[in-house]
Amino acid sequence: MIQNPPARLILDAFDEGLCLLDEAGELCAMNGAAERLTGYLEEELISHPLLTKLEISSRNCGADPTPSSHDPPTAPSGWLEVRLRRKDGSKIDAVCAICPVGSNAAWTLLKLHPREPVLIEGVALRRIKVILEAIFGGMADGLIVIDEGGKIQLFSAGAETLFGYRAEEALGANVKLLMPAPYRDAHDGYLSNYRETGFKKIIGTSREVSGRRKDGSTFLMYLSIGEIWLEGKRYFVGVAHDLTRLKRAEERLITLAAAVEQSPAAVMISNKEGRIEYVNNRFVHLTGYEADELIGQNACLLQSNHTASELYPRLWETICSGSEWRGEIQDRKQSGELYWAQETITPLRDARGEITHFLAIQEDVTRQKQDKEALAESEQRFRHVAEMAGEWLWEQDTRGRYIYSSVAVRDILGLEPEEILGKSYLDLFAGEPPEHWMAELPSYSAENCHPFHRLVNHYRHKDGHDVYTESTGAPIFDPNGELIKWRGVDHDITARKQSEDALRIRNRAIESVHIGIVICDARIPGNPNIYVNPALSRITGYTREELLGHSMNLLQGPETDPAALDEIRRAISKGQSCEVTMKNYRKDGSAFWNELLISPVVDDAGAITHYIGIQTDVTERRKAEESRHELEIAKHIQLSLLPDAPLRLPRVELAGVCLPANHVGGDYFDYFDNSGGVDVVIADVSGHSVGAALIMTEVRSTLRAETRRWIGAPTGPAQVLRDLNELLHHDLTRAELFITMFYFRFLSETRTLKYANAGHNSPLLLRSSQTACTLLDADGLVLGVKRAVEFEERSIELSAGDKLLFYTDGVTEAQNPRGDFFGVDRLCKAFRAHRDLAPETLITEVLADMREFCGHAPRNDDIAMVIMEIS
Repeated sequence: MIQNPPARLILDAFDEGLCLLDEAGELCAMNGAAERLTGYLEEELISHPLLTKLEISSRNCGADPTPSSHDPPTAPSGWLEVRLRRKDGSKIDAVCAICPVGSNAAWTLLKLHPREPVLIEGVALRRIKVILEAIFGGMADGLIVIDEGGKIQLFSAGAETLFGYRAEEALGANVKLLMPAPYRDAHDGYLSNYRETGFKKIIGTSREVSGRRKDGSTFLMYLSIGEIWLEGKRYFVGVAHDLTRLKRAEERLITLAAAVEQSPAAVMISNKEGRIEYVNNRFVHLTGYEADELIGQNACLLQSNHTASELYPRLWETICSGSEWRGEIQDRKQSGELYWAQETITPLRDARGEITHFLAIQEDVTRQKQDKEALAESEQRFRHVAEMAGEWLWEQDTRGRYIYSSVAVRDILGLEPEEILGKSYLDLFAGEPPEHWMAELPSYSAENCHPFHRLVNHYRHKDGHDVYTESTGAPIFDPNGELIKWRGVDHDITARKQSEDALRIRNRAIESVHIGIVICDARIPGNPNIYVNPALSRITGYTREELLGHSMNLLQGPETDPAALDEIRRAISKGQSCEVTMKNYRKDGSAFWNELLISPVVDDAGAITHYIGIQTDVTERRKAEESRHELEIAKHIQLSLLPDAPLRLPRVELAGVCLPANHVGGDYFDYFDNSGGVDVVIADVSGHSVGAALIMTEVRSTLRAETRRWIGAPTGPAQVLRDLNELLHHDLTRAELFITMFYFRFLSETRTLKYANAGHNSPLLLRSSQTACTLLDADGLVLGVKRAVEFEERSIELSAGDKLLFYTDGVTEAQNPRGDFFGVDRLCKAFRAHRDLAPETLITEVLADMREFCGHAPRNDDIAMVIMEIS
């Protein structure tokens, strides 16, 4: 039996008998009108071949033989005269129509009408008119009688309503007046052909046709046409029934069924005993079962052992009483995986108000549950981390009295949490709070409370010494917006406070530095200098006396950048730091490039009192920047040494990329075919300079030479690294550089990977049959630290579909604007997410994920990456 859509309530809205059959001709649903016509209840015929049960046979003259009782009706849409057997054994005459439902005709709709015998009496036309008008005058159906020429002889009141013509307008007119094109043009030909040949085309039949109203609109109607003879003349009688309402109901039925089937919510319908009769596509997707695996099964099939046992009796008690049940429930998928669903179960009633089915709608809330649990776990983890880090977590009531304190208060104030519970925070202060602190004091009234940040508190430790903390807190409200408590954290800044005090005392140490330092007073207009160190006098050529009392504007000249001056003014107006590089002029008029860093100094109240300016002569550095073109050439040399295309061999494919952070970098990779195998290396030379690039070039040349020297010899990656370390040690030591390197050889015939590591990042292995990444590592010291280093060599068997990712630390140490690292976990996640892509495309997508994570944060290190796929 196929799925039965939730259609019974809709089917009952129709006056004619409707039966919904599946592909095998078995009944899926029927309405009340069909029950009254056949004498059977729906449950007596469900899953039975309807044609066999009712013994339906054709009564049409010349019609095709009766369809097989085992085959579904396949006749085209049309009306047939049939005879059927009712439940009590009596036989009745009826007309039926067969309509496919859906684009693939998976269901068939059988429509039944009881047929009343046509009364034909040998009486005059006028008498027939009187009789027919008496019979049909009060009926909604339209009765029309025409002569052999097609002229209307009788037009009932129902026909007037149906077609919009008054009887006096229609009488005597050709009946094609009521037909839309093209039927109108062909109708006279039908009548003429019938008169001449006697061949019946529509006479004596019933069918769905289109009618045309007086206003020109068309509509569907069910038309029955009969033939009568009166006083030797032939007349044709037509009865028209408006199908507009029926068609709309059918369309609504199909639309509702489609809406349920395509609903984003999982829908299931069961009978009163809990046996599943219908599930939609979303339910199949959610549970993992196929529809035919669920139909006929009890809904308890989905129950898990993790839902409280007392929930189910309460659920059944609720819905059997006619009430709707709502709640969260945990079910089990076919795979055994558990999922949480927000479920609503509603009883469905028939026309008598009796419960016949239950409608269950599920919304998957597994992710929300997991997020909620993760949030609780995160909060607990935060408490543990904060306590381990020495952060004092606390909660206070609406009057500022402690109702919770973490154990960190013991380390900060020497008090146990129990000793401060019930006390006000003011009780712990070392004297009265300072006036500026009281101005920022958090309000403890619900009408006027707001978070506070980094307020400095001066406490007295239990042993008597002073303690300073920075306090941050926020109000906690109930759902009605009422303040219920405060929650905050205090960070011990005593050591920092002492350091700041010591720095103020030891400010004369600034005298010895080689960069220029100036302090100006932000409280006086013009921000005059109140201190300059000797280095500033040496840089500018002005004496200390010439600089004190003046602003640093005296260093400006004709080529000083106005944009840099505007940036300084904006920073000072906002009380912010700024860093600019601009051209200034010494006392003797000579120009120099000045790298200026300006930082505000605030007092305990947060008010800016001074600005500190650090000035550095960067003229030589600017000259070096003008030589950047040479570095660009070095960059091209570096990149030209890298493989220029992916390497594709019968059992392996490799692709790589190198992105220098600056013009020249020290990251390097290479791969090449080597006597039935593939040699691959990825390395990172310390530093980001021309020297690093040149060392990388030497590494590549030496490595290529070594691999050619060992062709045919029994050597491996560990031996290669030992030889490289010996050959490069002198150059690396002299250049004060070192190299991390991961080197491996892939033997295509056995799919064996032999590798050794010189302090490099561990590559990631993602096997085709697994979802987690595996780190490959081997013991070994970085190259260039010391001679005679032994390297561990390992090997691993790979399979078709396995992929490996080799990378430098520029990938994992990439940071976002908050300072978070991209890290190995995020790299693994990106690797898994794009595992189905080819190596070259996979690299592009992983780098895109890393850039999205970093946002606008600058990249500070080179990046090299190689992907290898085993085939």
